[in-house]
Amino acid sequence: MNKNSLMVALRSTSAAFALATVAYGAPVFAQDASAPAEEEAAADTSDIIVTGSRLGRSGYDAPTPVNVVGQERLSNLGLTNVAEALNQIPSFRAIASPALNFFRVNGNIGGRNMDLRGLGVTRTLTLVDGRRFVPSSDNGAVDLNAIPNILVARSEVVTGGASAAYGANAVSGVVNLILDNKLSGWKAKVNYGISERGDGKNFYGAVAGGFDVGDRGHIVVGAEYSNESGLGPCETRDFCAKYTNYISNPGYNTTTKTSTNGLPATLVLDHVQFAYTEDTVLAGARKPNGTGTISLGQQVLNTGATLLPVALQGKQFDINGNLVPYQFGNYLSGLFMQGGNAQNPYLLGLGLMPLVVPTKHFSGMVHGDYELTDSISMSAEFMYAHVVGGATLGAAPLEGGLAMNINNPYISAATRATVLGADPSITHLLVNTSFWGIGPNNIATTTIDTYRGALGLKGDAGGGWEWDASYTYGRSDALLLNRKVRKTEWNDALNAVLVTAGNVGTSGLALGSIVCNTTLAAPTNGCVPINPFAFGLSPQAYDRYITDQSQTRKFQQHSLAVNLRGSPISTWAGDVKVAVGAEWRSDTAVGSADALTLAGKIINSQATALPSTKSEVIEGYVEVGVPLMKDGVLGNLDVDGALRQTHYNRSGDATTWKGGVVWAPIPDITFRVTRSRDIREPTAQESSPNATTTLLPLPDPFKGGTTNQFIVTGGNPNLKLEKGDTFTAGVVLKPSFIPRFNLSLDYYNIKVSGAIDSLTGSAIATACKNQNILCNLITFNTDGSINTIQSSFQNLSKLYAEGFELVMDYRIPVGAGNIDLQANANYIVDLSTVGATGLVTQLDDWTGNNGSVTNIQGVPRYKLDGIVTYSQEAWSVSAHGRYVPRGILDPTKIGPDQAGYDINNPQSANINHVDSRFYLDLTARIKIMDGKFELFGNINNVFDTQEPDQLRLVGNPLNFDPIGRAYKIGVSAKF
Repeated sequence: MNKNSLMVALRSTSAAFALATVAYGAPVFAQDASAPAEEEAAADTSDIIVTGSRLGRSGYDAPTPVNVVGQERLSNLGLTNVAEALNQIPSFRAIASPALNFFRVNGNIGGRNMDLRGLGVTRTLTLVDGRRFVPSSDNGAVDLNAIPNILVARSEVVTGGASAAYGANAVSGVVNLILDNKLSGWKAKVNYGISERGDGKNFYGAVAGGFDVGDRGHIVVGAEYSNESGLGPCETRDFCAKYTNYISNPGYNTTTKTSTNGLPATLVLDHVQFAYTEDTVLAGARKPNGTGTISLGQQVLNTGATLLPVALQGKQFDINGNLVPYQFGNYLSGLFMQGGNAQNPYLLGLGLMPLVVPTKHFSGMVHGDYELTDSISMSAEFMYAHVVGGATLGAAPLEGGLAMNINNPYISAATRATVLGADPSITHLLVNTSFWGIGPNNIATTTIDTYRGALGLKGDAGGGWEWDASYTYGRSDALLLNRKVRKTEWNDALNAVLVTAGNVGTSGLALGSIVCNTTLAAPTNGCVPINPFAFGLSPQAYDRYITDQSQTRKFQQHSLAVNLRGSPISTWAGDVKVAVGAEWRSDTAVGSADALTLAGKIINSQATALPSTKSEVIEGYVEVGVPLMKDGVLGNLDVDGALRQTHYNRSGDATTWKGGVVWAPIPDITFRVTRSRDIREPTAQESSPNATTTLLPLPDPFKGGTTNQFIVTGGNPNLKLEKGDTFTAGVVLKPSFIPRFNLSLDYYNIKVSGAIDSLTGSAIATACKNQNILCNLITFNTDGSINTIQSSFQNLSKLYAEGFELVMDYRIPVGAGNIDLQANANYIVDLSTVGATGLVTQLDDWTGNNGSVTNIQGVPRYKLDGIVTYSQEAWSVSAHGRYVPRGILDPTKIGPDQAGYDINNPQSANINHVDSRFYLDLTARIKIMDGKFELFGNINNVFDTQEPDQLRLVGNPLNFDPIGRAYKIGVSAKF
């Protein structure tokens, strides 16, 4: 069956669900293998608040699909971080983690954020015990590093819109971390891990305890420390060290759109290098009228360019400024070539950038409950976290097309004579050089301190009614430190002159000395000239030109909430449940940067100021659950609906709602359908008017090849609320003839209008070239190549997410123990964005990276995750497998195995697929001393499976494992 036929069948099935019922759901199953579903239900028959609803529920009659990830999963897999466990679930996309942040100098380098359905972390609402948590970055995301994992009892994941229950940002779903506030006794855990290659070291230690205070009080305390050393640079892993990259085929004519060498327009090749060395490569020459340049000394005359004199072609400078031969590699195109005589110890453009960024955190919590009266209780909670991400390292400075005056004293007399002898009108030489000898350009770390306090009251109002009220305050203080290059001083230092009798004036400078040109007029300005042909910088030059850059942030959140729920009436089928409530919330964000950054005096600045922003919201909601049938001929039928009215001080009024039914015709099967309207509020980052400029090597469809382009990103203070429409339909199977077997299959369809998003630089360039749209966002150089691309957030995009999610668990008694089978799967029918001008970016079936390391964002067509555990009272063994199928390398290109492939097509590429991967992890646990202690050992990636060969450079840690085989041992204790 092809994809279109499958789509028709699936959509017909979902439509049948919709006609048979209307719009709401029940839960998916607990992923905790320690107790099968019916045992859990039997253990707690009281009404509880299930994530996704404000009504009291019991057992499996929750209104929306809820996937529960318990501590048992973490124990079975040797995990200590809840975010890692959740990101293994196929419905999540691990877009923000230490393995994805290694190239991002942002406000939270080591952060772990949750991204449901691949719609972005800003559309996934993260809660702690049903309450919002203060964000830790400009995009409004919550870092799970700030929450003590040892006190997380379970995580409830609502895989559908829930804004009517919780307010804005629950467009793709909710992650609710339920804390173990009833812990009694003490527990502790410590473990240590290391990769087979001796890196990737990690340590985790935690302790928590709970005890009664008199007859009415209970206190829970806990703290943990984690230290993850990350991975080293690209060369530490074979998949990266082979330097796979894209090269625009130099034999492809972009004007006639024909291939002259029998190869497609884009080549995916190993051993691709920048045409840069520490010994500078001659790029061209500049005459007084600005003509006469040619890229990288190529022998072939490019259209519109003037060929360099033969004496200057294919040359580089040695450390004395002399011209010597330079051996270009194969397929020289723009800045890239395959092979060549580059002498650098690592790939320029990557430098010593770690494949996994180091991170460490400390977090702790104190929680207390006290019964004020027999019907009223109070709770108080304080949480603190200190999270350090980095250092991440960027590439050394690259100077592309550096214009050196022909009289620059670092150019030898012999070279000057050769140049002027070939063409006396040349005034400047254009050179490409790398300053890798001075080390990385970005050495960035982030430090975030998070404080959160909460006070709560709850009580029995009588007549079956319960109430609760709470106040929470959160604050995050973030600091980014980065090593960068001073712009003005650096440019002055590269413009060196020789002090002669004709220019020394009355300055007293020594004749024959080399100084900065600016020093002639200001002898005491301290400028230290730089020789671009030499290796490294002097200590004086390094101290002057390399400086610390800083960025600060403060995020604060206040929230007041009150809720009332009960059963005012009953019908023939049971109690009608009602919940009403109101909330006031205030979020503020403000940040600054160092003086040099604010003055625009840093090259490729990674820091920005954040003007003070404040968002206030007042909202109220009502939710009603009405049973219509119970144990009748047609089984059980419940109808559910909710309405929330919201007023934002910046975005105005909004109404969100949900509605649906749960129908169980027989106890073995339940159908559920939901429909909801959801919203998302712009984040501080999206609303900021500030801009950030980043220099990236990207394909240039106008000039051909790859060029350095400035990508400018910024916010929009006039953004409005996003609107999302979510439809889900599913079936839950609990067959009586297969005891302890549970399975759910849910269809979801999420459409977001007015989506706040920004197009990538590559997408804008392609749209301008092929469709003549968005060209107003591009600034061109005089030779027609791209100089700068403006990217900004807007409300005119659309997002689509459509697919199926399967969850299954099955317990089989075997001998003196049990075999527990757990499976999670997600099949994506469509994940796409539609830009303001109709430009569609398809993200499904995409497991590659499309040429810019900042654009790793696709998802595979489907993902499978399964666990098999055999356990007895004293020991257990678990096998965890996950599978990522073959996918597309770049959705903007067409490979030989795809329909429509033609080497004369501008989108053609010699390779455009990514191989599949299967990963296997093994964990063993054994209890000793009457179960008070438990020892465990874990092997991750048993087969040492590397990332697929087709991936560019750093691979794609979003879907694949960059570490390889790794080991972990540990011990836990309970008293």
